Amino acid sequence: MKQYKIMIAGAANPHIPQYLRGCAPAGSNRQLVAVSDPDPQRLAAARDLVGAGADAVAWYGDYHAMFDAHADADMVIIGSDNRDHFAMFCEAVRRKLHIFTMKVISMDEDECREMLAMQAGYDRVIATELELHFHPQFIQARDMVRAGAIGELQSVYLSNISQSPCNYYPNWGTPELSYGKRVALRPGATVFRGGAITDHPHPYDLIRWITGREFRSVKAMSATNQRSALEVEDHAAITGELSGGVKYFVNPSYSNLEEQVSARRLLWPKSLECNLKITGSKGYLSADFFDRHCYVVGKNCVSPDRLIVELAPRYWGGADDSRLGNFIAAIEGRRAAPECSLADSYAAVRVMNAAYESLWHDREIILDV
Repeated sequence: MKQYKIMIAGAANPHIPQYLRGCAPAGSNRQLVAVSDPDPQRLAAARDLVGAGADAVAWYGDYHAMFDAHADADMVIIGSDNRDHFAMFCEAVRRKLHIFTMKVISMDEDECREMLAMQAGYDRVIATELELHFHPQFIQARDMVRAGAIGELQSVYLSNISQSPCNYYPNWGTPELSYGKRVALRPGATVFRGGAITDHPHPYDLIRWITGREFRSVKAMSATNQRSALEVEDHAAITGELSGGVKYFVNPSYSNLEEQVSARRLLWPKSLECNLKITGSKGYLSADFFDRHCYVVGKNCVSPDRLIVELAPRYWGGADDSRLGNFIAAIEGRRAAPECSLADSYAAVRVMNAAYESLWHDREIILDV
């Protein structure tokens, strides 16, 4: 059985701890051989997460040095700040590695298009991490919508709320690291792009993936930050129209000042949310990640298709329905392509940038087909 040697380039992304702990489970055909990050504290924290196997892993402050020392590695997981994804991606392509990159691939659309161009004809597998494709609630929602369970689609609501950079990942609050450069939210504003809108690509990806519709227009709204010390936007509301005239509303905000509450729990005060509501001509679909449900409500009752999910989805393990397992299956030819592609990520980036342009110009933005 082929043994895959895995490198992790960057430990800034909040999902990287899951891969540090679980990308090479015992008895699998995977080996974590090296990890790099330029921040000594993050690198030390990454080593702690690997635990007992840390001595078998090589640790680097520079990803170029890591790539040089592990020319026989098979793949790299890119987990740096958003700003550095493109440079790491280009170097990984030059080294002929399989590439699994965290979101957002880049907020620079020219860089996104260049990545897509590099992928054309590339004889290795490239995937992006859009992990909600692997959640049973949303898989069920997609199947039901595509099967016509709620009839013709009329409207979509999706909230994706997370904890703020104030107490979660502080680098998210730095415009240059998250958005890639310092761009004011509006003319003359002292708040910059790179906050709640940048950190939440899931709504745009999920809406496309579940409904099969493309975004046609984007109108964004955002008032004064709740957190005066934060340089990036901490809330937004985004609305518009999908192909076929379907209306949508997205809330990609940071949570409501939970970092100021001394006694905190995961979900109370409310600090995390991913909630989907779709209305159709025959009924209404609800899917909630944290409430672990997906069901359809018709005119008079709840349908028998109600699904209560009792187990968390697999993220990084050996099964093909896990994030990394799906990626490996594509490498081994057991599936034609990984579930989440660069094109999927680029589509979400286009909508996010349209939202920023809408805030700048204070008008609706029409997206090209």
